[in-house]
Amino acid sequence: MKGIVIEINNNQAAVLSDNGAVVRIKNKNYETGQVVRMKENKMNFIKKAGSIAAVLAVTAAGSFAYALPATYVSLDVNPSIEYTVNTFGRVLSVKAVNDDGEVITTELDVKNVNISKAVKVTIDKLREGGYITDDEDAGIVITISGKNDEKAEELVEKLEEETKEYVEEIGETAEVEVEAVGKERVEEARSLGVTPGKLNLVQKLVKSTEGVEGAEEIDMEEWLDKSVKEINKAIKENRKQLKETSKAVEKADEEDAEEANTADEDKIEDETEETKVKNNKGNEKNKVNNIKNNKNDDIEDVEDEETEEAEAEENEDESKAAPSNKTNNSSNNKKEKNN
Repeated sequence: MKGIVIEINNNQAAVLSDNGAVVRIKNKNYETGQVVRMKENKMNFIKKAGSIAAVLAVTAAGSFAYALPATYVSLDVNPSIEYTVNTFGRVLSVKAVNDDGEVITTELDVKNVNISKAVKVTIDKLREGGYITDDEDAGIVITISGKNDEKAEELVEKLEEETKEYVEEIGETAEVEVEAVGKERVEEARSLGVTPGKLNLVQKLVKSTEGVEGAEEIDMEEWLDKSVKEINKAIKENRKQLKETSKAVEKADEEDAEEANTADEDKIEDETEETKVKNNKGNEKNKVNNIKNNKNDDIEDVEDEETEEAEAEENEDESKAAPSNKTNNSSNNKKEKNN
């Protein structure tokens, strides 16, 4: 007989059996919501709950809590699948969201299975069907939505870690993306007949075309029918082209800057050369002036020499004339005495 653990109290666990009875069994590190197998001869039916009404209340409460959907998990490769999960993390139901999903879900028995395990079982089925291959563009997109955002984020971390580990363990290279989405995104995706994960991925594709020269407009309806691998490939190509464009623009900017620097250097060199020419002209002019000044000095020196020579000759003439005058004066004095 199977049962669902609805409550744990130290060493005992209360289990809701598949016949509707609540029984108490020994707790073997069970988790709330876990499906367990029980032997009827070892089951301890709860008859001492105080009254029949109390037993029925426990049974009803446990059944209601277990059957109540708490979280919706979608998985996309190309098959798109959605799991309804209860508050205990157990799969209540699974449904296909597209035709390829129908192929997988018909062979998928994950009801009452922990969602982490259900995802791993689904991945195995996808591998068997050839949907997950050793391809650099292969991907698995998982989205989670629920009334409790905090629990949804906790499940994101749990599923991301465990799914990535499992994909690596089985030797696949598919990129795993797990994210939480709001109620509005879930409703929008359902109105389009797709999962929130596929809608998010195509919107990433649209965004990846921004700034890409010659990029074609994305037809949402067309791309929502494509596989995760095809969309991932297109996104990577757009990002690669955008990166190359950015590099080309950056290179052109560097070349422009280099040309500007070269022009500045040439201008400085021209100005320097012009200054040198001006300086040289100034120096030549100074040389000419110096030569002129030197010539003038030489002329003055010659004139001075000539003046000095003339004065010397004049002095010499005067000196020669002086004795003759002296003789004449002496003769005159003698004549005066004789008279």
